[in-house]
Amino acid sequence: MSFNLRGVARFTYKSLFKSRGTNYRLTPRRLVGLLIAYPAYTLLEMVTWAGLILDEVLFRGYRDLEIREPVYIVGNPRSGTTFLQRLMARDEANFNSMRTWEMLLAPSITVRKVFWAISRLDRRLGSHLHRWVGMLEETWQEENVVHRIALRAPEEDEYLLVHIFSSLKIWLYVAMLDEAEPYTYFDSQMPEEQKRRMMTFYRRCVQRHLYAHRDEEKHYLAKNPHFSPMVDTLYDYLPDVRVIYLARNPLDMIPSYVSLKEEEWQLLGDPLEEYASRDYVLDMADHWYTYPLERLERAPQESYIVIRFDDLVDNAGQTVRAIYQRFGLELSPAFDDILERVTERARDHESEHDYSLSEMGLTREQIVTRYRHVFERFGFDTRETQ
Repeated sequence: MSFNLRGVARFTYKSLFKSRGTNYRLTPRRLVGLLIAYPAYTLLEMVTWAGLILDEVLFRGYRDLEIREPVYIVGNPRSGTTFLQRLMARDEANFNSMRTWEMLLAPSITVRKVFWAISRLDRRLGSHLHRWVGMLEETWQEENVVHRIALRAPEEDEYLLVHIFSSLKIWLYVAMLDEAEPYTYFDSQMPEEQKRRMMTFYRRCVQRHLYAHRDEEKHYLAKNPHFSPMVDTLYDYLPDVRVIYLARNPLDMIPSYVSLKEEEWQLLGDPLEEYASRDYVLDMADHWYTYPLERLERAPQESYIVIRFDDLVDNAGQTVRAIYQRFGLELSPAFDDILERVTERARDHESEHDYSLSEMGLTREQIVTRYRHVFERFGFDTRETQ
C-alpha cells in the first residue's frame, strides 16, 4: 500500500494531543484549518485514488512507458529553480512538465481526461470557466509575491507525494520539524522500504503523465528543491536522469526561505516565536549546499551540471545553452529567440520580496562564517563593505 496511514495517524495524534508548547500548538486558527483540511483532503484523495485504480483497468499500458533521460532541477529553495523550469518548459519540442492542477487535482489519467473534456466543453460555451480560473490566479498571486503559483503553470511535482502523505512539504508546512528530518536528509535517513514505496508511486505518476500527453519521446522536466537530499535515490530509480543543481548566495537564499516559512507558519497557526524556522533552515541549507554536490561528483559528468543563480539571472540565454550542450539537447531557433527575450527581462527584474537579517536574528557575519565553503566554491560576494 503506497498511502502513508501511519503518517496520518502521527500527524493527527501530535496535532490534537502533543502540540502544547510547540510551533504547531492547537490555537483556534489552527483548529479551524484542521477542520477544513481533513474533509477536503479526504474528498480529494477519494477522487484521486478512484482515478488511479481505474487507470489500472483502462490505461494499464502506461506502465510500459520509458521515462527517457528526465531532467531534474534541484538546489536549495529560493535559488531560481522555478524561473529555470518555467523557462525551459517553453521549449515544448524537448520537454514536458507537469502543471500544478495535474499533480494536485488529477495525477491519474482517468481524472485528467475528465478535466480535459470539461475544458473542451467550456471553450465551446465561451470559455467562461477558463476566464474565471485566470482571474482567480491573478487574485492570489497579487497577495503572494514570495512564490507565485498558477494552476496552469509548471510547478514542483513533489506535490504528487501529498497523495500518499509522504512529502516534506506537509511536515514543513505544519511546522512538525521532527517528522521533517528523514525527508531533509533523505538518502541517509529515510528507510529503504519507505524510499521504495515513495519512489514507486512517484515514478508511476510520471509515467501516467507522459502517457496521457502521448509525449513519451520528450524529456520529462521537473524542479524540486526538496529532492536535493535525494539525488542518490533519483539515480537509483531513474538511472539516466539529468540533474541541474542551482546555487544562490546564502546571504540571499537563507533569509528569503526563512521569510517564506514565516509566512506559511503564521498563516496556519501561531508559532511560539517569530522566524521559528530559522535554525532548521540553517541546518537544512548546510546539508543541501554540500551533499548533492558530493553525490553528483560521483555521477557521470554528462549527467549533471552546476549553475550559479547569478549567472542565470545575468545571462539566462547563455546559461540555458550551456545546459543544452552538456545534455546533448538540440536548441531550436524558436526557443533561441525566446531565450534572447527572457535574458533581457531577467536582467531588469527586481525582487518584490523584502527581508531583514536582523529581524530574523541573523547577521551577515554568521552566514558568511557558517557557509564559508559555499562562498569560496562559488565565488559569492560576502558584502563586507555594505
